[in-house]
Amino acid sequence: MQPIKALSVAAINELAEQLPHQRLHFLLFLAWDAPDIAEEELISLFRPLVDRGLVYFCAWGANCEKVHDAVDHADRERLHQPDDFDRIIMTTWHAKESLAKALWFFKVCAVPVEAYDPANCDRFAVAVGNPDWAAELEREVLAIPHDADDEVQLGLDDEDD
Repeated sequence: MQPIKALSVAAINELAEQLPHQRLHFLLFLAWDAPDIAEEELISLFRPLVDRGLVYFCAWGANCEKVHDAVDHADRERLHQPDDFDRIIMTTWHAKESLAKALWFFKVCAVPVEAYDPANCDRFAVAVGNPDWAAELEREVLAIPHDADDEVQLGLDDEDD
């Protein structure tokens, strides 16, 4: 797996253009307090990411369930043949987890479907419009071990669950 690159954008409409992915596909963790906007508007925000090679998506923040659903809808729009479903975008949302736990999940558990080689996918953790989250993402990306033996030790067994 490629290392995670932590990024920050001021607004969600900047995201697709500012992702510096160099490989054909990418995984994305998005920390964003999404406004309460129409579903179609949300879907249109994520179509460019789907078109540019998104293969795994984790959403965290206010309205992350709706953001997750918008990515699912954008993905279904591009799947036209029954054979396309082996290339589905995996999506998760993490409304009840801390930012650190959600990012841990992304780091350890986010693996695209078999059609996409994870070794050839870029990975990004992006904060939208929140410098504090951006700083936390940067710290957490550096703090989360990359070694599989260390990852198992972290677990998700905090008492606040």
